[in-house]
Amino acid sequence: MDKNTYLRIYESVNDPENIEDLAIKFNEPAGVIAAILNQKIVSKVKRKMHSLQSKSRNYLYLWNKGVSIVVLAKNNEVPATLMASVIIKELGYSKKYVLKHLDSLEDRRLAREITEAINEDHFFSPEAHRTQSVRGQMGEEIIEKWLVYKELEFSTEEDLRDMGMQKTPDFLLDKPIYVDDVEILWIESKAMFGDEKEHAHYLKKQFQYYQRDYGTGMVIYWYGHIDGLAMEGNVIRDHNFYRGSTREINTEIEKLLNLSL
Repeated sequence: MDKNTYLRIYESVNDPENIEDLAIKFNEPAGVIAAILNQKIVSKVKRKMHSLQSKSRNYLYLWNKGVSIVVLAKNNEVPATLMASVIIKELGYSKKYVLKHLDSLEDRRLAREITEAINEDHFFSPEAHRTQSVRGQMGEEIIEKWLVYKELEFSTEEDLRDMGMQKTPDFLLDKPIYVDDVEILWIESKAMFGDEKEHAHYLKKQFQYYQRDYGTGMVIYWYGHIDGLAMEGNVIRDHNFYRGSTREINTEIEKLLNLSL
């Protein structure tokens, strides 16, 4: 995706209700727009976390005065689940305990409002985390099916960990393949949109170590990436790389791309 289009989408998408209209407007799958929105919200929340934590007593005061968790979250432009976490902590409860015992929690108002917050939050709720995990698993399964279809032998991340490896890509190939004349020895699946910030983060956290330990490889950003991302001789691709192999793989790609929030 060219950077100008990405920036137009980034500026336009602010709410899950925008996703379908923007998908039509920019002729992109809904999952691509949702991925950009998710990364925008996460980035925004990271900038606000210090302020959120430093004002936690004020939020508890307002909550005790009757302002609901969802309203507090909206007024302060943060996901409702995070505001619920702030209130839970200020009340002296364990978040893990509270979430597991909502049905039996003595404070029924708190239980009701936490449930509302979870249902309202598309980004930080347990369900949102489960959905993101599903996306990641789907991406890895597509790559594995493609490797089997191509009759390529490989080790998975789990296999590598069992062998005691510290830095583990999703797939390590027994023999290299070549993409645009680049030797590919490993493949990493990312069920996200590859913007400059996220790419730089994972380059520092993961990709550079994969290259050091295994050689050159390929990163798949399933929901696309900004044109011109570079990775020092490695390869960056999106969902199009795996299209046209089998009907099953094509179907799985479409499911992944149309997963919204």
